[in-house]
Amino acid sequence: MLTLIVPCTCGRGYTDIVLDTEEVLLELLAELRPTHGLSLHDDRTPDCRSVQSFPPLGGHR
Repeated sequence: MLTLIVPCTCGRGYTDIVLDTEEVLLELLAELRPTHGLSLHDDRTPDCRSVQSFPPLGGHR
């Protein structure tokens, strides 16, 4: 089993997605194609904060 970490369209975090079969990976890649690899943000289930982005080196944003 693998976990794919995908940036969210909101830009504030990442979504982690468990890939248990090759079919799940292929479905996911097809879903991400229209967003250029970004996970769609959903305000009802803010799962993009499950994996936080790291601050840039040097502490500057």
